[in-house]
Amino acid sequence: MPTCDHVAFRVHDLDKTIAFYEEILPARLLSRTSHRDLLRSEIAFLRPEGQENFTLVAIMPRRVRWLLWLFHRFFPRQARSFEHLGFACDSKEMVDSRAVVAQRMGVKILNPPTRISDEVGYVFEVADPDNNPVEWTYGQTFD
Repeated sequence: MPTCDHVAFRVHDLDKTIAFYEEILPARLLSRTSHRDLLRSEIAFLRPEGQENFTLVAIMPRRVRWLLWLFHRFFPRQARSFEHLGFACDSKEMVDSRAVVAQRMGVKILNPPTRISDEVGYVFEVADPDNNPVEWTYGQTFD
């Protein structure tokens, strides 16, 4: 059975994205490369702590990054869909610790730590530098 080993998304400021994920998850930068493709993309590969088989891939197309900035700035995420990065935590305290880090960083909090329901569990959600939601959960079930 195939396993999910990465997620890739476009960003408008690679430096801000790297700094955000290094601190909030935390994650470490594995590598950063520049490509000679049509968009002159720069790509960063980040590994969330404790997830040796999973990588976040952030792609910044240098030639059109201003378009991405406009899109992320003026289109609310609900108009884009409810896509997000989700991280399961082993305890409610682990979710709360991410809230402390987020408050210290001054990032936009989309949903404070809250118990939603038995199925959704305890949830905390912030926006990354491109206004993409990042969520931590405890007790979430998909049955």
